[in-house]
Amino acid sequence: MTQQEQVGEGQVRTDSPTKTSVLPPLFVHIGRGKSGSSTIQSLASDYVEFMNAMGVACPLTVHGLANHSRLAAALQTPKSDPETIEKLRKDVRRNKRKKVFISAEALFSLTTDGMAQLKRHAGGRKIHLLCYIRDYPSWLQSIYGQRTKRAANIENFDVYYTAMRKSISALPRIERWAEVFGWKAMHVRPLLPEALHDGDLICDVLHALGLNAISPDVETLNVSPHWMSLELQRAVARAARSASVAFDLRSAKLTRQLFEKCTEGVEPRRVQYLTREQWLDLAELYRLDMEALGRHMGQLFPVNLTPPPERPFLPDFSAVPDKVKRDVLESLDQGLYQSRLDPALVDVLRKALG
Repeated sequence: MTQQEQVGEGQVRTDSPTKTSVLPPLFVHIGRGKSGSSTIQSLASDYVEFMNAMGVACPLTVHGLANHSRLAAALQTPKSDPETIEKLRKDVRRNKRKKVFISAEALFSLTTDGMAQLKRHAGGRKIHLLCYIRDYPSWLQSIYGQRTKRAANIENFDVYYTAMRKSISALPRIERWAEVFGWKAMHVRPLLPEALHDGDLICDVLHALGLNAISPDVETLNVSPHWMSLELQRAVARAARSASVAFDLRSAKLTRQLFEKCTEGVEPRRVQYLTREQWLDLAELYRLDMEALGRHMGQLFPVNLTPPPERPFLPDFSAVPDKVKRDVLESLDQGLYQSRLDPALVDVLRKALG
């Protein structure tokens, strides 16, 4: 036999029938979103030399990103994006002596068909999966903030909570991954210091990759905006939708910058979105899910959450001080952002704040 031939998961037969070599694994961080993913992807993109020295290749996407969210879509419908699929195949082939690490929180909801595609394109490597689960009370508030700052959510938090309640549990999607790859391939941890190696997310990722190295000082990314900035954004998004005016991601970024400028130094920056009843509901769901995951993985996961006091008020546009709203309008009058925004959106913004 003159060419290498696959002979089972993780093994390659060489020209000599008496020699076999085991390919290093493919490590896939599957999320969950809003659970440290941006920080993990910063490790893959900003510390390439460190990871290479440790024997780990962190290939970027065809667009040079560390977040392989496009891969998740391509695995679902391979014919729709052959370029991304081929990039994955090349990356696992060209790094035969290295572990390969990719990350995409969008993979968290992958179907079993998509998982089969991932297996197919892994080049015979064993696949190990990393997943971090943030406590549900703080996770839901973070997801609300993420969607609102991007102008994708126009509902207040209580309406959002009711709409999201049935899909908050991470357990069904984790179990679906385990059904395909087995629990031994899963590295699932609550995003709590007590559950992480050395109490740190990046240290835990390196440990899961089998690396015995001092963790680089990776910056925590994706800090939430001021709550007033979020509620201003939501009010404008609602008004824009009512007026059938486009509010794309670029415009959302600009308006968010404007709102952040006008709320700088205004306290409090963080407020409580959950009522105590909502918090207790999500905390209990989280406790039950972590107990179930612990049983699956033969571990006891800590669930140390401290209940908050009752919510003092529902964060909303009406609770934003008039001075902040005036500052936004004055900034527009000064032309700091107006020239960069669609005139129709500027009109919507003025009407919403006026």
